[in-house]
Amino acid sequence: MKFRLAGLMSWVVLCSCVLTQAVPGISISTDRPEAVYAVGDTVVFRVEVTDEEQALGPIEVTGELSSDGFRHTEVVPVHVTEGKAQVPGRLDNPGLLWLRVTLKQVNAKPVRKEMGAAFSPEKIEPSLPKPADFDAFWQSQKDRVNAIPMGAVLTQVDSPEAGVELYTVTLNNIDDTKIYGYLARPTGDGPFPAYLQVQWAGVYFLDPAWTLWIAKMGFITLDINAHAIENGRPQTYYDALSRGELKDYAYQGRDSRETSYFLRMYLSCYRAAEYLVSRPEWDRTHFVVAGGSQGGGQTLVTAGLSPHVTALAADVPALCDLTGNVVGRFDGWPRMVTLDAQGVAVPEQQETARYFDAVNFVREVKVPAIVGTGFADLVCPSSSVYAAFNVLKGPKTMVVDPKTGHNGGKVNWQKAYNAFLREQGGIGSR
Repeated sequence: MKFRLAGLMSWVVLCSCVLTQAVPGISISTDRPEAVYAVGDTVVFRVEVTDEEQALGPIEVTGELSSDGFRHTEVVPVHVTEGKAQVPGRLDNPGLLWLRVTLKQVNAKPVRKEMGAAFSPEKIEPSLPKPADFDAFWQSQKDRVNAIPMGAVLTQVDSPEAGVELYTVTLNNIDDTKIYGYLARPTGDGPFPAYLQVQWAGVYFLDPAWTLWIAKMGFITLDINAHAIENGRPQTYYDALSRGELKDYAYQGRDSRETSYFLRMYLSCYRAAEYLVSRPEWDRTHFVVAGGSQGGGQTLVTAGLSPHVTALAADVPALCDLTGNVVGRFDGWPRMVTLDAQGVAVPEQQETARYFDAVNFVREVKVPAIVGTGFADLVCPSSSVYAAFNVLKGPKTMVVDPKTGHNGGKVNWQKAYNAFLREQGGIGSR
């Protein structure tokens, strides 16, 4: 690994400016509130064990440092004195350095905690270049969709929000599949800004409420299921799909760009965008695409596929830097590429991943963008997120909630997203 331990330092008392991420038993913070360092700097991870845990009896605390999501680790000393310890570290190349701490006690379940620090993240580059025929391949796939009639079917359903109309939507997609979603729009003739919502990972139905609040702000809003499955069915329907034909869907067909599960998914994003901007009430000026996790990856992909997108908001985006293993980094979810015991990738999977890597879709994207990440995220690691963010060519902001993992507590993101949405939708204070 390309990081090394710095010399041990004396404990410094935590102050109000230091990041703290608490879980039952143990917390980790960094000595800089932003948890961002230059290559060659030293980060001091500060570990604190709660009084309650100390009262339960003798404890053992172990630590590991890693720059590749703990595929490889270096054991580090964690000497706890009066409930506190520190672990310094350095990284000699742009990337993320994570500390994992495990607290063990007799007759108690171990408690594990991770925290990350970023080193010169603005210098993180994609792990591989874009395939030479990437643009030609995706243009051929767009042509394939364009040759299929849109086949839009809208059915109005009751809306619980006054002043908002709600519809179910079905569109045609490749391989005789359908796109299922909800469309919500303010009453009246418009014109309205457009908003496309794309979904995080899993197999589930859409809640119409996810579109209603955006429509109430003044957008015509379309939310699509990531899968070619109907919404509003009994939960047993989705449970059966999760156990059956959609089990491990992210890895289905990953040996070929022609069979990857994400081919249909990405094209559904493109078709949904084409449909949304075909609506007569669209204002022809504002079109925001947004999503988190898998939806964040789809957001980046949509911005690359659709020339109509005018702004993007991608929180903790998945599907980024899928070949990070090439340079010793931790690739983003779903980690499409299998590595053997020696860390060698399956060649067919490595090549396929390049065609579905969100990084390659946004290399020429110039629209305003906000992207979110958390340095404790090991699902969509910040190194992969920065690999995509750094190639965006338009006005852009990376919104960091340093103490967060993949879910929850993203105060900075929520504030930035709300302001961005109003600005890019041209809706002011409405």
